[in-house]
Amino acid sequence: MRFPRLSIHDVLIAILFFGIAMFAIVTTVNAQQPQTRPQQRIQRPVDKNMPVALDPELKHILKNWEKAGDFTKKMEGKHYRYIFDKVFKVQKIAQGEFYYEAPDKGRIDLNTPKGIKEGQILERNGIKYTVKKDSPERWICDGTQVFVIDEERKEFQRIPIPVENRGRNIVDGPLPFLFGLSMEKMLMRYNIMLFRKEQGGQHDYQAGVIHLKVKPLWKQDAANWHEAEVMLNSKDYLPKAIRLKHPGGNSETVYVFYDVKRNAKKRLVGYIWGSNPFSPSLRGYKELVAANKEGIDKQLRKK
Repeated sequence: MRFPRLSIHDVLIAILFFGIAMFAIVTTVNAQQPQTRPQQRIQRPVDKNMPVALDPELKHILKNWEKAGDFTKKMEGKHYRYIFDKVFKVQKIAQGEFYYEAPDKGRIDLNTPKGIKEGQILERNGIKYTVKKDSPERWICDGTQVFVIDEERKEFQRIPIPVENRGRNIVDGPLPFLFGLSMEKMLMRYNIMLFRKEQGGQHDYQAGVIHLKVKPLWKQDAANWHEAEVMLNSKDYLPKAIRLKHPGGNSETVYVFYDVKRNAKKRLVGYIWGSNPFSPSLRGYKELVAANKEGIDKQLRKK
């Protein structure tokens, strides 16, 4: 029996990321409930090259990013997901759609892409990967619970969202900079910098590209990811791509977005998912209740 690979952290990150026009990455950890203990900070390393004052351009971007979250009531679009496994030299590819409704509802569909040649060898950053199609999945959040659905096995997991993480409290979750958190709190929790061309990035504000590099300063965040790269359109602050490097450096996940719309009227909802995208039809699917209990018991043993 294959249980979904997602923790409640992963699902909340992935589904609710769209609150400020971004997306998050799935990490392959066991299902567990989020911790509610006070967060521990990682001591910021002393860097003589680190500027004393915040870069004026970065400050402008973070302020606009914060404002973008304020008027984003809905967001939808399409995406490709690429998972790179550096140990087994495998690149998995999925394609799908997403839909978000403020403050805490969302849906992500991942499907097997057409036209992908399995077994093909592609080189990336000096590593040759064997291409494989990823398995189809759906993640649906109705604000009180998350459905993690395995389409191949016709199985699903239902994960309740703790009350303290619902609604606008999502900004206190595992990746608050994704949900329109204030610039002040963003900088308290993350080390954020512009990833300019001379550093190997693609940042060019005038050309329409915002490229940020983000590193966590809280231990809980660092346990799930150790560095993120985020690309936004500087004209509207809609997402272009995100790359998340997982701890250990042996895997990373990349999302590339297209056809993204903010506050559109029933485009994907009407054509693909019907009137209510947050109420999945699960007739014929088996619920993996044991996965929830196992995750909760595991978390309680830690306390």
